[in-house]
Amino acid sequence: MEHFKKNSRLLVLLMVIFSACTSVEEVPITDWIRHADFPGIPRATATTFVIGDDAYLCGGRTGPKYNLLNEFWKYDSQADTWTQLDTFPGKPRVKAIAVTINGKAYVGMGCKGSAYDNSVFKDFYEFNPFTGKWTPKAPFPGPAANDLAYSVVNGCLYTAMGFSGTGTNNDTYKYDPVANTWTQLEDCPGSYIAPASFSIGTDFYVAGGYQGRNIRTMFRFDTFNGKWTNAASMPEGRMMSIGLEVGGKGYVMLGRFWAGAQNGGRLLSDMVAYDHAENAWTKRGDFPGGARQNAMVFTIRGRGYILMGENDSQRLGDVWSFKP
Repeated sequence: MEHFKKNSRLLVLLMVIFSACTSVEEVPITDWIRHADFPGIPRATATTFVIGDDAYLCGGRTGPKYNLLNEFWKYDSQADTWTQLDTFPGKPRVKAIAVTINGKAYVGMGCKGSAYDNSVFKDFYEFNPFTGKWTPKAPFPGPAANDLAYSVVNGCLYTAMGFSGTGTNNDTYKYDPVANTWTQLEDCPGSYIAPASFSIGTDFYVAGGYQGRNIRTMFRFDTFNGKWTNAASMPEGRMMSIGLEVGGKGYVMLGRFWAGAQNGGRLLSDMVAYDHAENAWTKRGDFPGGARQNAMVFTIRGRGYILMGENDSQRLGDVWSFKP
């Protein structure tokens, strides 16, 4: 009888776990467009920003680890064409950050692609699209300047976490472009490698990453009161994914479920969407371009764009967009 009770309790526990794992609603995205392929050498770990109907692409690498670039390209979304511009003034790099604030872009940080103390960059630049000129700005003050989670809220840039070349960090910073100053804020509760990030309203979100395991956790930073809290965890842990806001919801896409070895585990092709009002995730199906990591994203006129990145054998040059 006792054996039966134990088995019954185990069965109930398994049913609860199975129900929790399968309770996420799935509503696949159906509105996909494949655009003209990128005309340059396919690349991964580049960075993007948008001004008006134009997107800009900066840096990245064309090889599996090195072959770093400081190329600078402009994408005309109306004509579906790419134009190469003058190079980015900083050194070639991967995983830089890039945002647009008040019609100007801010690009910087990132790394040389190697894991040692002097591998990261702290330089930071402003780009004026009307003059085509770059202007150095106050450098990043934190000890970790690679793999930063970042987003813009109310005209200011927020960053969190980061990788110093030898270890992770949990600092949070705010950059005010008007004052050209960085301010350190409350530490982030986590310090992970390769998280995804986005903002919705006045909140800055950091999701996933890796720290001895694939992270499902998502943190929410309320920029109004300067406090971090936990938000709903993603359906599955992942790293080297990409995040963006489209139509008032946050999206985390693609990446890798890592297995602790170089390119171990499995690449991911799925997309999940976060509803901040419900504090809940929805599965949005698979990206038609296939599984990959270290892709780039941006949003123009309510469409989310996904471009390039890499799978286990090559860098990719395709460009896609979706509408939720």
